[in-house]
Amino acid sequence: MVDEQKTTDAFFDHLRKAQQPTAVGLRFVRRAAAHVLAFAAVPPGSRVLEIGPGRGELAELCLARKMEYHAIEPNAGLADALRQKGATVTCARVPPLPALEGTFDLVAMVNVMEHMSGLEQALDISCQIRQVLKPGGKFLIHSPDYLSWRKQFFNCDFSHNYVTTRRRLDQLLVNAGYEDIRSGYMSGPFSGAGAVLLAAFAARLPFGALEALFPSCPVCSRLYKLQLTLSRRVLIVGQRTMVDG
Repeated sequence: MVDEQKTTDAFFDHLRKAQQPTAVGLRFVRRAAAHVLAFAAVPPGSRVLEIGPGRGELAELCLARKMEYHAIEPNAGLADALRQKGATVTCARVPPLPALEGTFDLVAMVNVMEHMSGLEQALDISCQIRQVLKPGGKFLIHSPDYLSWRKQFFNCDFSHNYVTTRRRLDQLLVNAGYEDIRSGYMSGPFSGAGAVLLAAFAARLPFGALEALFPSCPVCSRLYKLQLTLSRRVLIVGQRTMVDG
């Protein structure tokens, strides 16, 4: 019988073993995480759950701001690294949502929704998350915009399955029962109209072709990752109603 945890760890090891970001890249990632948290607009002391925290940039921000931070991370190595930072971590693969204690002011999925196998999983997990939110709690999604990424959406990560765009994510949240939905765009740590223009420029860079021609070249790999970092992402948040109908 196959060990389920070993299978899960192996499946997500391409993320754990990926190249560490450069100093500039790390600043970009941290600034982006700060913008994501600011967009969620949750008060100090909030109870936060992040699904798929990766290396933990949002976790570090929440812990530094004295929020009660919890995470669900499928990779045991990444989960252990988060625990060492002081996070409460459940090691599990989503969906389904594992049993959790209490409810949350914010549930965040940063670069995770696109890994759902399709519409059914995306809708199921959105509905499950709504059940663990406090009345008035928020569900935040940050995902690549397929309209900007195009072929890179599938090329950059073999586990990308569910196509995410601003319109599709808005419809997903509406059908999962969320209200007061707000959305915007990001390009790396930048937002607003500037992000849209920067992402349009990044989409025309030849770095993807260079990385395909020279897959063993670390410089080409770094440039391709820079292009992906600057490609447009959707940032969207929906709220559970104060009183469910």
